[in-house]
Amino acid sequence: MRMMKNNNNETVMVIGIDHGYGNMKTATRCFSSGVVRYDKEPIFQNNLLVYNGIYYQIGEEHKEFCAEKTQDEDYYVLTLAAIARELDGKGMNRAKGILVERTGNSGGRFGD
Repeated sequence: MRMMKNNNNETVMVIGIDHGYGNMKTATRCFSSGVVRYDKEPIFQNNLLVYNGIYYQIGEEHKEFCAEKTQDEDYYVLTLAAIARELDGKGMNRAKGILVERTGNSGGRFGD
């Protein structure tokens, strides 16, 4: 995670994320790329992410190989989990104005 100024002289935080096939990695975190989706709140609350009213258990299983990681929402949810874990490691539990962008060969924003 790196703090820097943008063109409007606002401080922004840059969090690099490696979307591996077996693990998600940030500068300080590494976890399994598994996602289990629940419509109702699950009994076990560890590694739980709630997004758009759906409950996601993160890291419980390995996601099968997927050459095109944007074909479903799983890697977007894993990206949100990686951001949350990185912020949590810095003692931050709220984020404003999250912009998730792809870099490297893909280019563009998630969902494009």
